[in-house]
Amino acid sequence: MTKSDPDWDATTFGFELEEVDKGTLLKFSHENWQELNHNFKHSSFCWAMLLNGLKNYLENGIAIPFEKRN
Repeated sequence: MTKSDPDWDATTFGFELEEVDKGTLLKFSHENWQELNHNFKHSSFCWAMLLNGLKNYLENGIAIPFEKRN
């Protein structure tokens, strides 16, 4: 990413993978937000939607084209 909203500048995001009995657990984080404002809420919602789409694809082979996503 070369340019972002100023609210993102101090943030970092990443993930850890952990083996569990039934497969792999993905632990995602997006940290160091300066305030819990609209951008934080919107970003959290978007991450949830993207990660749910990844889960559906990996577990069920369901891929929703970008233009058909809500």
